[in-house]
Amino acid sequence: MTAPAYIWQIVLNQGGGRPSYRRDVTEAALVVTRPLLDLSEPQAVDGLGLVQVKHLRRGALVTISDRAGPRAAVGIAGHGRISAPLWRTLHEAVPGASLATDPAAPPAAPWCGLVLADQMRDRPRDEVTDLIVQARVLGWAWMEREA
Repeated sequence: MTAPAYIWQIVLNQGGGRPSYRRDVTEAALVVTRPLLDLSEPQAVDGLGLVQVKHLRRGALVTISDRAGPRAAVGIAGHGRISAPLWRTLHEAVPGASLATDPAAPPAAPWCGLVLADQMRDRPRDEVTDLIVQARVLGWAWMEREA
């Protein structure tokens, strides 16, 4: 299997989405991010918080928390068979998050979805942007790992 031409990137709180191309992420970012996908236990990661990764067949669910609780969840579906169950799981990954997407209507794989916790509304914009970028990099790290 080869890496896809693009990944559909969605912020579930907003709906919609956009294609993310491999050129959108740097090799340096991938070098730093790839090891996160190998975490077997929750681990504190500088700049992110507590990171936990669950491998789900041809997909992954990454949750990011801090002392105040959940910050975000990232779902990555590399194949159609995992798309629907992972999409539903992602909708439940951050309790209380206000979402604009339908848990019964997943996008076509490959996709990378991000759910931001409601607490992120009160955080600096740069912090939210960093999570959106991190989701994109996690998505590409997963796709290249599975290729």
